[in-house]
Amino acid sequence: MSLDQIDFEVYLETPSMDHYRVDWVPRPGVQLSGMWVPAVVTGASGQDYLGVRGWSDFIVGMTHTVSPFCGFRALQPSLNGDPPHLFVEYSKHDWFEPYQYVDRGDGVALTYDSGRLHRDEAGCHWYDADGRWELHGETISKIFVVHVPEQEGIDREVYYRHELLRAHGTVDGDTVGGYLHQDFAYGPPGTTYTDLPIARLLEGMWVSWIHEHTDGSVGGGCFWQGRDELEFGPGYLLRDGETTAHRDVHADLSLNQDGKPYAMQVEIGGEIFRFDLDTTAGPLHYFGRLASATTGDDVARSWCWIEYAQGLLSPEILDAAGERFALVRAAQR
Repeated sequence: MSLDQIDFEVYLETPSMDHYRVDWVPRPGVQLSGMWVPAVVTGASGQDYLGVRGWSDFIVGMTHTVSPFCGFRALQPSLNGDPPHLFVEYSKHDWFEPYQYVDRGDGVALTYDSGRLHRDEAGCHWYDADGRWELHGETISKIFVVHVPEQEGIDREVYYRHELLRAHGTVDGDTVGGYLHQDFAYGPPGTTYTDLPIARLLEGMWVSWIHEHTDGSVGGGCFWQGRDELEFGPGYLLRDGETTAHRDVHADLSLNQDGKPYAMQVEIGGEIFRFDLDTTAGPLHYFGRLASATTGDDVARSWCWIEYAQGLLSPEILDAAGERFALVRAAQR
């Protein structure tokens, strides 16, 4: 099916503790359909790391640890590589763990055999059960929300929310800094993220980034680009401590002879950002740095993450990948 245009809305919310409670939803009638806490950080050693974990994004009440896209990797500069998982158990078969949710009023926690995720007023805290990493993120943006309602060609609505967090901690004994983000998806009861239209029909590319200026201030953003020629450009920009939401973000990729992106130009909020990309982590994810921006050239450090789906996301592929969950998901309904 080809979509020519799509109706959607974007808006911002000021983060509060209630946003991280399991019963928070953007409107009555939808449910949490997935949550993620990815981290892109750099160690004092100079090593870059990627950590990704999802909760309830395939099976409600379960967190998964490996898959092609999750786990914890030591990134290696190459657009053709497959960087190794940092810890051996994350290099083999995917496995799922049940998690428990605890609300203590001033904070909430998701606990599971291999670790814990805690959220309080100070931020987000991600711990490995064996002490191999500990990451702490402080929210620096407002919460951005995009809502795609039911419409012609879209039979299920979806809400997606995102926020940027400045991160610090340790990974395998290496003191690190960089960024985290927290993503949440919401859809009709009984759905998880791969059932919903952003992944199935709309996404051509997803991008998030953060940059630090020499004076210690930070900026960044996150946005989508529509599949093929679809005009779908929701996103937000963090600049001078203010978050602004936009409907018309535009990005152009430069591809090498293998079809891999090595540079990107982004127009958002009247600003132009140019990124250089030099690292990959599997078939969808690319990483790089902010090379220049109309906001100034005093950027000290930056991290950019791109999910460039190409033809690897489609209803057929997602349904085939989710077939192994059919029995357990049917039992949950």
